[in-house]
Amino acid sequence: MTRLLFRAMFNQRCHGLDNVPATGGVVIASNHVSFLDPHAVGSVIPRSVFYLARRTLFDRAPWGAVLRSWNVVPVDLSGKPDIAGIKAILGRLEEGHAVLLFPEGTRSPDGHFQPAKAGVGLLAAKAAVPVVPVRIFNASELWPKGRRWPRRGQLDVVYGEPVNYNGMFADAKAKGGREAKEIYQKIADDILERIKALRLPTGPCEVKADGA
Repeated sequence: MTRLLFRAMFNQRCHGLDNVPATGGVVIASNHVSFLDPHAVGSVIPRSVFYLARRTLFDRAPWGAVLRSWNVVPVDLSGKPDIAGIKAILGRLEEGHAVLLFPEGTRSPDGHFQPAKAGVGLLAAKAAVPVVPVRIFNASELWPKGRRWPRRGQLDVVYGEPVNYNGMFADAKAKGGREAKEIYQKIADDILERIKALRLPTGPCEVKADGA
C-alpha cells in the first residue's frame, strides 16, 4: 500500500536497489530531511526492514502494538544512554535483519546535511554488519519540517554499494574506551560522506517503487 501511495503522489523512483543485500544483517543509512524518509527508503526494499521511533510513542494503546507490528523498535531519543534500545537494535542486526538508521539523528530543519552521530558507527561495529548508504532527493521540498501536509512532486532514492568496516570494527574492539568512541565517530563520518557523494543517475530509472 505504501509503495502504491508513494508512486501515485510522488512518482517515487528508486536507483541501485539491488545494492541492498538480500540476506544477513545490514544497516541502511540514509540522510534525514522529512517525515517521508522512513517509508521512502524502507517500503521498497524487498526484505524485512526495522525502523526506530521514540519510546514515548509506544506508551498509548493501541499504538505500541501497531508500531511493533510495523517492525518499529522503541528507543530513547532524549539524549540519555539507552542500553535497552541499543540491545534491541543489535539483536535485530545479529538475527540477520535490515535496520534503517539516520546518521544525523534527527530531521534536518532546512534540508542541509547535519553532523553524523557516533551511534550509527557503534551499532554497525558492534553487530559487524555492512552499511548501505542511501540518499533521498527532493523530500525536503515535498514535505519540509514544519509543513503540515506534503506537496505532490518527484521523489528519488539512491542506494549506494554496501561498505564493510571490518578493519575499523576490529580496531575499536581491541582498543576500547575513548579510542573506540573516536573510531565509531570516524565510521559515522565516513558513512555520511558516502551518503553525500551519491548522485542521481543520468540514465533511466532502474527500479520503480512498485517493483516494475
